[in-house]
Amino acid sequence: MKNIKQIISVMALGTVLISVVSCKNETKKAVPQQEEEVEVVHSNPEFKDANVEKTFQHYLSLKDALVKTDAKEAKKDAELMASTATNEDLKKLAVKISEENDIKIQREQFSELTTLLKPVLKGSLVSGEIYEQHCPMALKGGANWFAVEKQINNPYYGDKMLHCGLVQETLK
Repeated sequence: MKNIKQIISVMALGTVLISVVSCKNETKKAVPQQEEEVEVVHSNPEFKDANVEKTFQHYLSLKDALVKTDAKEAKKDAELMASTATNEDLKKLAVKISEENDIKIQREQFSELTTLLKPVLKGSLVSGEIYEQHCPMALKGGANWFAVEKQINNPYYGDKMLHCGLVQETLK
């Protein structure tokens, strides 16, 4: 009888450990947890061109909508970005995102948008910093995005893997 109790105890402990380890990446909504407070420092980049500044602000709003997995908001922000972009390729891609309803496709197009935006930002940035962040798991090979804070908020996975990524480069 004593052996059976020990076996049951060991099995219960094993089940608990497996549950804890397998659920560590899930978003827990039922029980609010206190997170360690992290000071988020925002860079305030300044640009030569006011249109580039507006385009970048709309890009950041688009990124935030993708972080929240909000396709409707992403459409709106992409439309605003298209209205201020002076680079034709950026404008066309932003329009495509604004016409898309599928968040997965919006995220794929956002990766392309980021690639097209980089030289525009580099050519117009006069002060401040922009952090090019990278998620090696996104889009089967990795994908980048821009942010004005070092804290990672992944637009490719939303709350599934919110902080997956790293700062790959700092544009100055």
